[in-house]
Amino acid sequence: MPDDSEGRPADREGAPTVKEGGASLWLWSLLGAFTVAAPSALLVVEKTGSGLRPAPVILMLLAALAGLVLAVRVLVRERFARRSRRVRVLFCVASGALFFFSVALLFVFREPSDPLVRIGGVRDVAVVGFAAPGGHQDRRVLADVSAELARTMAERIPAATAARSYATEAALPLDDLQGAERRRLDGRTESFADETNAEIVVGGLVTSDTAGQTTVRPAVYVRADQVPDSPELAGWYLSEPILMARGWDSARGRARLGAELTERTSSLAQFIDALDAWRNGSPAEARRILTGLLDTARLDGSSFVPPDLVRLFRGQAMEREAAGFFGPTRMELLDMARQDFLAIPENSAIARRAALSLAANSYRRALGPTPSCEPGRVQGEELAAVSRALRSMSGNREFTELMRLKATANLAQVEHCRVRAGLIADDGTVERLVAAVREAPAITGSAELRALAESIAAVAAEYRGDRAAARKNIRAAIDQSQSFVERGIWYGLLASWSLADCDVEAGRRAQQESLTQLTAAMENGQLSAELRGEYQRIYAAEWGEAQERCGESR
Repeated sequence: MPDDSEGRPADREGAPTVKEGGASLWLWSLLGAFTVAAPSALLVVEKTGSGLRPAPVILMLLAALAGLVLAVRVLVRERFARRSRRVRVLFCVASGALFFFSVALLFVFREPSDPLVRIGGVRDVAVVGFAAPGGHQDRRVLADVSAELARTMAERIPAATAARSYATEAALPLDDLQGAERRRLDGRTESFADETNAEIVVGGLVTSDTAGQTTVRPAVYVRADQVPDSPELAGWYLSEPILMARGWDSARGRARLGAELTERTSSLAQFIDALDAWRNGSPAEARRILTGLLDTARLDGSSFVPPDLVRLFRGQAMEREAAGFFGPTRMELLDMARQDFLAIPENSAIARRAALSLAANSYRRALGPTPSCEPGRVQGEELAAVSRALRSMSGNREFTELMRLKATANLAQVEHCRVRAGLIADDGTVERLVAAVREAPAITGSAELRALAESIAAVAAEYRGDRAAARKNIRAAIDQSQSFVERGIWYGLLASWSLADCDVEAGRRAQQESLTQLTAAMENGQLSAELRGEYQRIYAAEWGEAQERCGESR
């Protein structure tokens, strides 16, 4: 019989053997698994109700992509080695396209996460749980503690306030409370507060040592829109620790923790009231409430709101209040605010915020009872010291981004005052600082700082004689500010500059807008009636002078 073995494909050089064919089949199967099966399996998991968080899904898809790349490389080497480069490229592209098409289907048909329940109260508190760094705590117990705290707050805080636990729904990175860098936590908390309408967010840390003693550190989050005049105060604040000798295993220890947290909620309601008064333009009322929180009975640390935090906010409230007065009352309020800032120790968690507030306070005090940057009316050495401090803060990475931006805006203000007072030459520093604030990323609270920067640019432009630029910049400042006092003063500047240009119609409108804003500030306790009357007399004089000079009549 003729020997036809030479014609068998298995005997030809380069042809796969039976074993090689099995390997190829295995590789083709692996390719299909990584391309379609992995995303499909994740989709099945999602559809059956076992929802996964985004991070595990992304990690699994990355692993599948790595396996796909490996399988494609082996197949190209084993099965497409003798094919043209174009065929190999098309195979790789087709494999990748099929994979990404499968992933796209996964996310198209994936169930969206349920939105967080939105609280409907006026002054709402959300409890987001307690983080246990290291994972040494029972998360179920921590969720129970959060739920109990929410129930307690609902009972102890006035009926107008709702309190709800989100410990099992929200996943905030509360572990970040351990360190100084909290940008990720602050951003996630801000989004959470917007979605749930929570005015106050409460959480904390839980740690245990080797002996089993447990420490609980409650924390409270303040939103930037609650302190519109001082957005750099927004963020998380840790209160004094609560110790549990035997941890969660002790029923008595858990009962004591519940009682302690309940006791601490009594001050939280008053703190909410103070922030509400501040946000609604009543710094004097906010100061009164915060002063009540600082009585001797509450200085033992048994409060959700630690004394240092109360002093910081009360000092800021007095700063805002001082803006509505001239003379001795202004200086008295600024001096009291300074004492609050100085009372915060350097080792306090909020020492940096206090240092920034102290620098702004020193600037205002250096301008005197009737604030002015005219030559001979400022304390030059004090302004130089403030300038050095703010320059250091603006570049200090240990400060938050918003605090550095605040320091930059305040530095521009101080440097322009020094130029105007004849203490330093105008070398373009003010313009560079203002540009830095304008170009900074848009973050919560930055609008107020941009408004301040625009007002500084306006005053600087007018000082250089560029009144057109001054009017343009002051309008930009007005458009970005919500403060009655600031808008009133800035409309007054716009009126003065318009009348100086004989644009009497625009000047008269700006005067009327200014008086409207100043009246609202007076009605909210932000401005004295005497100061509002003084502005009205100044406007009347400027209007009369403009009529005579520009040849206009009423």
